[in-house]
Amino acid sequence: MTRIVQTMTLAVLIWAPVRPLLAQPAPSADGCVACHADLAEPLAAPAQLFADDIHAASGFSCVDCHGGDPATSDRAAAKDPATGYRGVPTGPAVVETCARCHGDADFMRRFAPTQRVDQAAEYAVSGHGRRLAEGDTSVATCTSCHGPHGIRRVSDAQSPVFPLRVADTCGACHTDPSHMAGHDLGGVPFPTDQLAAYETSAHFEALTVGNDLSAPTCNDCHGSHGATPPGVDAVVNVCGTCHAAFAARYEQSTHAFIFEQGCAQCHDHHAIKAADDAMLAPGSSTCDGCHGEGETGLAVARTMSASIEGLKAALAQTGSLVERARTAGMEMSEQEVALREARNQLTLARTEVHTFDPAAVTQVVDEGLAQLAAIDRAGLAAMVELRYRRLGLAVSVGLILLFVVALYFKVRELDRRLPPG
Repeated sequence: MTRIVQTMTLAVLIWAPVRPLLAQPAPSADGCVACHADLAEPLAAPAQLFADDIHAASGFSCVDCHGGDPATSDRAAAKDPATGYRGVPTGPAVVETCARCHGDADFMRRFAPTQRVDQAAEYAVSGHGRRLAEGDTSVATCTSCHGPHGIRRVSDAQSPVFPLRVADTCGACHTDPSHMAGHDLGGVPFPTDQLAAYETSAHFEALTVGNDLSAPTCNDCHGSHGATPPGVDAVVNVCGTCHAAFAARYEQSTHAFIFEQGCAQCHDHHAIKAADDAMLAPGSSTCDGCHGEGETGLAVARTMSASIEGLKAALAQTGSLVERARTAGMEMSEQEVALREARNQLTLARTEVHTFDPAAVTQVVDEGLAQLAAIDRAGLAAMVELRYRRLGLAVSVGLILLFVVALYFKVRELDRRLPPG
């Protein structure tokens, strides 16, 4: 099979120099468009869609992909093989057609200097490419994802490979049981529920609700042109691309040598939920799913859970103290900064959970508790000072009132001593 893949890749690269008349100004009268525009559907669609195609905007025409003579309105003459007419490419011919331009660095520099030119080589070693080389023409090729006509830039919101639309594009095939029938992964039939699972995930929520276009979608984990399921030895590396700190801690843990699915063992593959502290809590299906009552693993989880919950409670108590003092008018800006640093310790503790080492979690928690203790002392001192200020104010107001009352009676006494009239 390796020889087949190498042959396919070589064929793509050999084809590149024989690109005929590419990127030449389109003829003033394009017979392809004129003819197809008058045909019934679906033959009219290519001419209509191509008007908004990025290739049309760059000066390409139908002949650059299909060959033929666009200067004639005679159907037979336009499709004469002598003119280089290739018709509608299918299977490997699709990849070869696209690679004639997109695999040529010198040529692509004129249009998209930063675009990679190894897509065909990547595709050849992908899950799709390997199956195509074996003769499976039902797999995705370039046009399956980008479309054959009306192709738009990846940054165009209407592009089928725009981040918000990637999952639906992949799902067009991968959620179709009839299409996926006969395909397997290591002898196991491909599931068709990935899209439904992904749409329940924290990644999907961040992408669609949070409008975070950098949130992971299908190609971020599986690859684009080199798309392939991550092997069991690659899951941690894939997740670690974004979650580097967690992956680094996990690699130090005992689970790294036990779990075959790495991160997915606890967080799932596609239905990845937002992680929370309840995953460690007693009765959690996450830890209890592997560890039984009385086992060391469950005791470790409960110890880490208790440490984190203790820090959370202390943060809430100290935060309330600082807020009361601040609301009362005391200067607490220094303590508010320190409180944010203490909250960072909670984040670090949650990161250390992936070592599955209670001592590592406890160390971070203890540092946070020490910071909170210092803040508490400052907060309590501020509240004591506030009481002194209030007491002093009350005494001062009382003395002033006594003075006013005494002055009032003194004035009345003087009024009585004055002779009448």
